[in-house]
Amino acid sequence: MRDKLYLPLVSVVFTSYNHREYLQQALDSLVDQTYKNIEIIVVDDNSTDGSREILLSYKDIPNIQLHLLDKNTGSYVKASNYGAGFAKGDYLMFAQCDDFAVPEQIEMLMNAFFNNTTVGVVFSKSNMVDENGNVYSDDYVGREKSFRERCINNTIIQGNQMREFLSFACVIPNLSAAIIKKELFVSHGGLSTQYLVAADWAFWLTLSENTDFYYITVPLNNFRQHSTTIRSKIKLATQVVEVYSIFYEHIRKYRLVGENKRRMQIGAASVWFWYFLENKLPWILSFPLLLRKTFRFEKFNLYYLMAGFFKHLNEHSVKVK
Repeated sequence: MRDKLYLPLVSVVFTSYNHREYLQQALDSLVDQTYKNIEIIVVDDNSTDGSREILLSYKDIPNIQLHLLDKNTGSYVKASNYGAGFAKGDYLMFAQCDDFAVPEQIEMLMNAFFNNTTVGVVFSKSNMVDENGNVYSDDYVGREKSFRERCINNTIIQGNQMREFLSFACVIPNLSAAIIKKELFVSHGGLSTQYLVAADWAFWLTLSENTDFYYITVPLNNFRQHSTTIRSKIKLATQVVEVYSIFYEHIRKYRLVGENKRRMQIGAASVWFWYFLENKLPWILSFPLLLRKTFRFEKFNLYYLMAGFFKHLNEHSVKVK
């Protein structure tokens, strides 16, 4: 690793809210990073479960600053944007309090920046871990065929191809797996507070119009799956409508036409179909309501829903060994 004097500062925004049981593992994994020129900006969003007592035990570590909010902001997005406002580094990373990193995560992500100066985002494969931190899979296994074929090795992903991947799925499903050039975050106004569960997806889509990405095949982040995630608390219909809103707003804002527009139309419908595979009964029960709600985005939505169904089958028909 380069001498610390020549290392760019990485600002890590660590958001905490009522996950006391995971907090120490998550924060220790950042304190123990092999990349030493980092600042850790901790934002506790008015936790009520004893998290603050744990966080206060880190107050004397020189590169940690604590921001213990007296009022809950209402979303991880607002807490993340708030923390980013204190960042002094040229690179920005968001860490979630229920995930944890391998010691080399930041060093490996930053080395990719050093060797690929055109990219604005570097991200890695993530391990999927259970409530006890046991690895049971990784997010690459569940990715679509086109992504797996393109990203079987470390690689640059051009912005237009990243948009195509993101038109079908959020291929960076966890903010904790990525480092961003802060200038991009600032110039695009941060994470959009209008979204409850998919603000990161909307953000990646926006960046795909402005920069290239770099993917590292080594799992550097551990993405914890448990029953109290944000997504588990939000109704299926709300999540589907949010994805439609993100996709159709992106079409409008960037004036997508032709095949680029069609991919996003099919993509929105394929996400809706994916929810059927995840939880069939709520999907069936919500179908009439969602058909009405999504009609305001797309009057040919039944056609695109069928197209999304076939695209989903095609994208998941072959696995890369």
